[in-house]
Amino acid sequence: MPVSKEKVDLKERFGDNPKAIALYLTKSLAKNELKPVLKALNQILIGQNVMAVARKTGMRRTALYRSFGGKKVDPPLGRVLAFLGALNVMLVAVPCRPTPEPPRPRSGRPRKRTLPEDQV
Repeated sequence: MPVSKEKVDLKERFGDNPKAIALYLTKSLAKNELKPVLKALNQILIGQNVMAVARKTGMRRTALYRSFGGKKVDPPLGRVLAFLGALNVMLVAVPCRPTPEPPRPRSGRPRKRTLPEDQV
């Protein structure tokens, strides 16, 4: 069975290359959205020898494919950490850029509006 060009490219890019995996995953995590992270995990899985990863994680291949194969919406954090640990990559949290907060409205009763003396 012929292997697709995409799978060959992903195997060359991510196969036994923790630095490339970490960089790609960091870029997808920086978006702070679930969909890009799941896509990145799926592409990283495709680029690996899944049988070897399954042995390292203690999970079955089918569980890896179900969790990161693109069909499951939200894999458990324990599986994500085990998968990344098998790839010699760790997940690190960093603070986000602070978002500007709008000024708080003044509390209390609104002030009575007075007209300037020249308009009276």
